[in-house]
Amino acid sequence: MRKEFNPEMLILAREVRGITQKQLAELSGIDQGSVSRYEGGIKSISDHDLKLISEALHFPTGFFFRRGERRGPETGELFHRKLRSVTAKEQTPIDARLNMLRLDAETYLEVADIESPFKIPSYTPSDFDGDIDAIAASVRAAWNISSGPIRSVVQTLEDAFCIIQVWDFGIDQSDETVQWVEPMTPVMLVNKRSSGDRLRYSMTHALGHLVMHHNKPPYEEMEDEANQFAAAFLMPAEDIASELEPVTIEHLLQLKPAWKVSVQALIRRAKDLGVINERRYTSLFQMLSRMGYRKKEPFPIPVEKPTLLPKLMDLYRKELNYSISELAEVIHIHENDLERWYLPNSFSETDLRIVPKSKPHAS
Repeated sequence: MRKEFNPEMLILAREVRGITQKQLAELSGIDQGSVSRYEGGIKSISDHDLKLISEALHFPTGFFFRRGERRGPETGELFHRKLRSVTAKEQTPIDARLNMLRLDAETYLEVADIESPFKIPSYTPSDFDGDIDAIAASVRAAWNISSGPIRSVVQTLEDAFCIIQVWDFGIDQSDETVQWVEPMTPVMLVNKRSSGDRLRYSMTHALGHLVMHHNKPPYEEMEDEANQFAAAFLMPAEDIASELEPVTIEHLLQLKPAWKVSVQALIRRAKDLGVINERRYTSLFQMLSRMGYRKKEPFPIPVEKPTLLPKLMDLYRKELNYSISELAEVIHIHENDLERWYLPNSFSETDLRIVPKSKPHAS
């Protein structure tokens, strides 16, 4: 019995490739009206047109029969850290890639038993009278994080079973995008173009969204709250306040390697904690601009590399003896996409233990 064609997978495949309906029509030789009806699920697709679309989008025909659906920011399940100047055309392929990561990881995880030390808690700012620092402190306490700097943000998030992938967004103005569609674990894409300190801040910003805004309708203060959470999680007031003075560029450059945050983040934290006033804050940023440090600071922080997804791939290849072609077949993609998306060698330490459970069925 033939599986049912899933229009969501057609849209997802097109968005991942970064092309419009019109461009797909031109590439496939199918009129745009038919493409639109196929995506809307109001016209059954013929084997002939399916083959043309499969070739145009470079996905096996089986991909278009996968289960699942795309989910966007309006659901309260997807969040970004990006500039407002980022266009929908630029962001859509990134969000599509995130949706595909979620669906692929969900399929691959069918074979794995994962022991996760912690879970991501859910806190509402109103329950803390709007004190975002208190929420960040509560998460650190729940995860048994000791005082002072966090050694590895990636390991901390992976210990809470968050799947992270470093990805080239193709633009510099978007740092991360994160999605949590339960019962699946959260998945996160972070921009390969970002510096190590920016990635740490971006991942913690994403954590703030997961903790405070998951499954909630969007509201204006969300981004400010996520930024406050990131600052407080990385630089708790009771730990860093006494270390900030004197608030000079030279002194903050000495603090940067220990706290693994940018000088700009340290300056902002000093202002938020009342260590410096608005005038001094502005003056310090003017100094950074004159020194050229707004774009690139000295003493770069090493980029933290995720391990959970590579270990999952290792489970298949080494424990279950899957070939690359079999791995690709599980999620109905071509081998070259599998190698580009999931097989780069990028490991770091994690406390998560992954063991095989059973062989999965193609979705």
